[in-house]
Amino acid sequence: MKQIYLPMLSLFFLNLFLGKIKTTEGSLPSAFDTPGSLLADLWRDRFPDPFRVLEQIPLGIERDQSVALSPVRVDWKETPEEHVIRLDVPGMKKDEVKIEVEEKRVVRVSGERKREEEKEGDHWHRVERSHGKFWRQFRMPDNVDLDSVKAKLDNGVLTITINKLSPDKVKGPRVVDIAFQEDQTGKLSSA
Repeated sequence: MKQIYLPMLSLFFLNLFLGKIKTTEGSLPSAFDTPGSLLADLWRDRFPDPFRVLEQIPLGIERDQSVALSPVRVDWKETPEEHVIRLDVPGMKKDEVKIEVEEKRVVRVSGERKREEEKEGDHWHRVERSHGKFWRQFRMPDNVDLDSVKAKLDNGVLTITINKLSPDKVKGPRVVDIAFQEDQTGKLSSA
């Protein structure tokens, strides 16, 4: 068995280091995704793609209800005029979501999805939708105007926009001048 793995593994690394294998969107290299290829079949059978395996794990795994965290998907882009952050919060109302601007240029979004009440006589066949508390924090760069934070909730997508400051208004670190003086002998001494 080891005799099969070693040549296959060395071939993979040889091709990888020579640059002949290109990766595709966080998945296995494309050389191993070619259908019908003996190498691809051997690779997939012995070493399943961990990212595809993770996609198959259900989010509703048993967990302690007091610390249940609900995943919230986020997209953050920067345009020439602003930063735009979009969060998926399906089924939530605006009063169930809180946006805070904290110290050190941190924007925090939090909320809680309530679990649907179980009534006597209900028979659940599947429970996959996530529930529980969530929060996401974003450390903003120096070029944002934190007084311009705006948010809107539309069709389960929370969009936060934050205007950028003009380059002349961006505050960098404060530079401290160091004072010194020359004494009579021409030597430097600190003041």
